Amino acid sequence: MDVGCNKGYFSGIALNYLAPGFGNHLQLLYAQHIKSNKSENPCGSCSDCQEPLPRHLPTVGQSSVDVYCYEPSHVLFSGLASARDTVYGLPENPVQGKGTTVRFHLRQKAVSNTTGTALFPTESAGEVGSLGNGSPVNVTTLDVELSEAGMPTYLDVLKIDAEGFDPVVMAGAYHLLRSHRVGLLAFEYHSLWFRSGGKLRLCLDYLEELGYSCYFDGPRLVKLSGCWHHELEIDRCSNVVCAVQGSPYDDTLFKGSFIAQAHGVGVDGMTGDAMEALGRRARL
Repeated sequence: MDVGCNKGYFSGIALNYLAPGFGNHLQLLYAQHIKSNKSENPCGSCSDCQEPLPRHLPTVGQSSVDVYCYEPSHVLFSGLASARDTVYGLPENPVQGKGTTVRFHLRQKAVSNTTGTALFPTESAGEVGSLGNGSPVNVTTLDVELSEAGMPTYLDVLKIDAEGFDPVVMAGAYHLLRSHRVGLLAFEYHSLWFRSGGKLRLCLDYLEELGYSCYFDGPRLVKLSGCWHHELEIDRCSNVVCAVQGSPYDDTLFKGSFIAQAHGVGVDGMTGDAMEALGRRARL
């Protein structure tokens, strides 16, 4: 599940592992974003579209993958729909012959800790839109969404990029997280968290209480849970990845951490291996 889907590039990275028969999903999506001309920066602010294929890709992907993509911007949603329809087809009629059936579900909603409506810059094509101003949009929570008929009961991967409202989204996923129905959780942490009043330490305490271990993401993961120091509250753009404590995902993340490698018990590139370790049917 991809909350704050924007151009779909995070989902594209995951699909490179799960559905390699398509080729480089980032380039496939980028080509469609160029054609639709719906985005201010079709490649992404971090040049996401230029991300190379991972070194260790499976030769055969999953038999089936469901992606659930949440994006409240009308402009970006329109571009996503155009790219989705061309690359993957509609969920009820997906593209065949690529080795993996990818059902790419789009939801034009904002995700928070409450339901109803809120203001959002729906006509913005940028990457930093957030609740608080603009036009009315529907707002939901992850707990509500996953209680709906037809939605999955378990998420292999949950990514949140809500431009400062990531802690609020996680608060609205309390029951989902408490019941450990998320295998891997990834979210963005940076100075925009002031928009929701969030602090990394408070967020980590919340996730630890729910049974998750978290790391700063990177070539070598930096363990956060149980290793807190006030200097880690850096307020700079970073990615955090978490897994259920004691799970195979948690073990995989630990082996890719700086502390494990410093003691000679880890290996490089474990974030990729964690993706490869997903079950036979993945839901993003």
